[in-house]
Amino acid sequence: MFFDVAGFGRPDRDADIQQAVRRGLYQIVFGALDRAAVPHTVYYRQDHGDGVLAVLPPTVPVLALAESLPIWQHLEIRRYNKCASPAARIQLRSALHIGPVYRDEQGVSGRALIHAARLIDAPPVRRALADSHADLVFAASDRVYDEVICHHPTPAGVEYRRFAARVKEDEFTAWFTVLGGHADPRLEDRPPLRVVPDHP
Repeated sequence: MFFDVAGFGRPDRDADIQQAVRRGLYQIVFGALDRAAVPHTVYYRQDHGDGVLAVLPPTVPVLALAESLPIWQHLEIRRYNKCASPAARIQLRSALHIGPVYRDEQGVSGRALIHAARLIDAPPVRRALADSHADLVFAASDRVYDEVICHHPTPAGVEYRRFAARVKEDEFTAWFTVLGGHADPRLEDRPPLRVVPDHP
């Protein structure tokens, strides 16, 4: 799994705010995985500055992650954002893929990690987060969707859409769901709707 903060290097985020955002990121990641019954003592983590890579062992059921993790991530983002300044508020992209991972004395590697990184960098995923003003875009690889997600009912509010993308040398299709979208800001200045009584 990859977790990545959108716009981490924005001009309005100085060093103090970036440190607060990093603390918030780990609060979200640890909180969501804890709630999904995956304590942070059982998986490998690698810091990426504006994101986190988490490599979970095969003993963790993929279905449990796919079913509950988008919901728990969204809840933890809302919990953090409730107390954050506008410049420190977090929008998150996360991605789930399965496959072999190889570990050595320097860290981890493998095509599965590369593909998960491609998922969060895919232009449709980035656009979905920006256009919806959402809290979270959760992407799942074709393999995760075809082998796990599509065989089970999804939680309320979690609707997956398929997308095609090219990132660097890779072309692929995958799926994403958007949680916590806000109203289009272009509609904020419109007058509220009123009830019009029926006329005989």
